[in-house]
Amino acid sequence: MKNEFVITLLNACDRSGELFVLTDSEGGTGPQPRAWAKIPHPEWIPAQVMQYGQELNGCLSEWHSPADDAGRPACEGRFEMMPLEDIYSDWSRELTLHHEPADSRLHAFKVVDLAYTEVCVGHYHDAAQDPGLYVFRPAEGEKPYPLHLDLRGYVQLLAQSLGYADWQLALLQLLPDDGVNPAHRLGTDFLAEFRQAMSAWNPDFNYDTFVALYQAMRLENYRPSGLQLSGTV
Repeated sequence: MKNEFVITLLNACDRSGELFVLTDSEGGTGPQPRAWAKIPHPEWIPAQVMQYGQELNGCLSEWHSPADDAGRPACEGRFEMMPLEDIYSDWSRELTLHHEPADSRLHAFKVVDLAYTEVCVGHYHDAAQDPGLYVFRPAEGEKPYPLHLDLRGYVQLLAQSLGYADWQLALLQLLPDDGVNPAHRLGTDFLAEFRQAMSAWNPDFNYDTFVALYQAMRLENYRPSGLQLSGTV
């Protein structure tokens, strides 16, 4: 669909401003062909990511619940969809990968949504051409964990959650506990908090609809290239 990333992401920004107190909000920069010409192996860039760059190329929303909460749970959210030229830059320093061997695949990890400094979402930019996005919490010593979503699916679900802090864990709760899945290892309290807060603040949010959308957007017959049950990449 033409302009789907513009419509979905900017609508999410607008809705966040209607329901919460915005502390930061910014639209995209538009295509940057000169900067994109410097991206190594552009043939590895998924078509959806390139479409996003052509349509919007960046979007930021950061919010928190107002002080006058009428008894509703306090909450906050943030998403920062990076411009294409930043996605395909070197993230080794920001992700504190200095301890990783030079040939570690983690150096090929590119951040798409810099949600928070301690949690981000991205994908691998290498010859595997894996279309799936991964949650990465480098400060926790974890490896990227697959969401089983491409960019289109991720943005659709992001619009439902409005970037509620750590909302990606609610998706991981719907996946099996394989001993690596961080949502299962962290316990189930977060899911209850997410459901309660989103239902209390956003009259458009329905958890069952959120789950159904995830199931509909999950990649079929997808085999993540960046996950082993040992937790190594």
